Amino acid sequence: MTCPSVLVELGKRLPIATLMMALFAVAVAAVPGAGEWLQYDRAAIAGAECWRLVTSHFVHWSGDHLFWDVLAFGVLGWLCERSGRQSFLTCAGISAFLIPLTLWFALPQMATYRGLSGLDSALFTLLATRVICQAACERDRSKLAVAVLVSCGFTAKIGFELCTGTTLFVESAAAGLIPIPLAHVVGGLVGIGCGLQESWRQIFIQPWMAHSFSRLEKGGAFREALVAPTMQAQPEAGTQAVSIGSRARRSRSVCCETGFCDV
Repeated sequence: MTCPSVLVELGKRLPIATLMMALFAVAVAAVPGAGEWLQYDRAAIAGAECWRLVTSHFVHWSGDHLFWDVLAFGVLGWLCERSGRQSFLTCAGISAFLIPLTLWFALPQMATYRGLSGLDSALFTLLATRVICQAACERDRSKLAVAVLVSCGFTAKIGFELCTGTTLFVESAAAGLIPIPLAHVVGGLVGIGCGLQESWRQIFIQPWMAHSFSRLEKGGAFREALVAPTMQAQPEAGTQAVSIGSRARRSRSVCCETGFCDV
């Protein structure tokens, strides 16, 4: 195996997109003043600084906030990207745009926003939906029960944040932060939608297409089987006609020799 092929295979196995996003969040935290230029700032976005809608996910308020968000993003992103990079990028991309847009219209009083937790929620529900659909298709009750239980725990976490106004893993009160559970809800819904779409394609659409192509191939082979005997039968019919004609000519010549020919 050559060196380029090794690099290509390694690139397929490693969660390249997840690593790049996580490293970008860490690098932004290491640059002084970068957060103010990249965070969700309603006044700045109204002034046409639209990049903040996406970059706001990669800036954080504290080291504790950064650690938990990047840790969850790295683990969930690795699991999601390993089983489907396209769906991972689709889920992360839609969430990155839809979360801040929802906050813009639903929370006009919110001036600033930072954090990867919304994308973390999207990746969690994407992974959970995949596992639940796969377990249901395989009729694996133990895997299905575990996936449903973990999903209920995620739902309980969001409910806790909505009721108490605090977070479970980050000391929001000590840091003077206000959690935004709506970002987690929007991200979770995006993840569920992407997971259902992917599972529908893998469980129903792809097998149906494979079955349809198989039937078409069988139909083509059947037609070839019908055409082949016909083509073989035509020379036999021609040969038979020639033999009959030759016998007729021979009998006619015999008649002429014996004097009974009228031609």
